[in-house]
Amino acid sequence: MTPLSSVPVQLLVYVLPQPLCKTLPVILPLTRCLEVQVGVTITFQIYAMLNCSRSISNITSIAASAVSGLTAGSLTIVPTNSSFFYVTFTWTPQIDQVGYEEICAIAYTR
Repeated sequence: MTPLSSVPVQLLVYVLPQPLCKTLPVILPLTRCLEVQVGVTITFQIYAMLNCSRSISNITSIAASAVSGLTAGSLTIVPTNSSFFYVTFTWTPQIDQVGYEEICAIAYTR
């Protein structure tokens, strides 16, 4: 078999521990399309729902893929429903980011 490249590739893999809750948290979809202009700051929230009792498991963080310039606030519990958590993200797109940018999110539990 002929190699496709002679350049070595290094991957970083994070192995998650076995969750205490058998039902994983759910990332809730955004309620709007994120259309922004270069140089204009946008703020949005990503919500996650815990599907177990907080005495068994808890959401410890919500992380998003590293789009250049994307910053995350602190994890916040929704005051009216302690099964819902969110993080506020802020981003100011730059000229080299014109087009589609992919943001993936994960909710970590303990």
